[in-house]
Amino acid sequence: MRRIYAINVFAPWQLSKLAAPLMQKAGYGSIVNITSMSSIDKEPNMNVYKATLNAMAANLAYDLGPLGVRINNVGPGATRTAALNSILTQQIEEAMLKHTPIRRLGEVADIAQAVLFFAAPISAWISGQVLFVNGGGDQTLD
Repeated sequence: MRRIYAINVFAPWQLSKLAAPLMQKAGYGSIVNITSMSSIDKEPNMNVYKATLNAMAANLAYDLGPLGVRINNVGPGATRTAALNSILTQQIEEAMLKHTPIRRLGEVADIAQAVLFFAAPISAWISGQVLFVNGGGDQTLD
């Protein structure tokens, strides 16, 4: 559990605090963390550390905003990655798609576009938010 928190909570916190002064010198900056759908789901042993990351973004938005630094999170839904593909069966994919209104799994490019959105000037007035990129779905597999 300590390792999970070290990677998913403490590392983003420390990196944000280290990057903020550099971004302040530049006059602007955008920090984007990757969270998870599990941060809002009721999965045992999964949601707390990612929910903490979401709360951290909301709180750091207040701390870093006066420095010209924004912080947001992107929460991918079921996305075709090597990890997902290693366990994906036709039955699992069908169950995922059943709970995804946009009837396809996400692609890495879908997540990258959300990160780019938060990094770009177009989102200059957005901070402390979580954008779930999930095709409108949830993680239910029933």
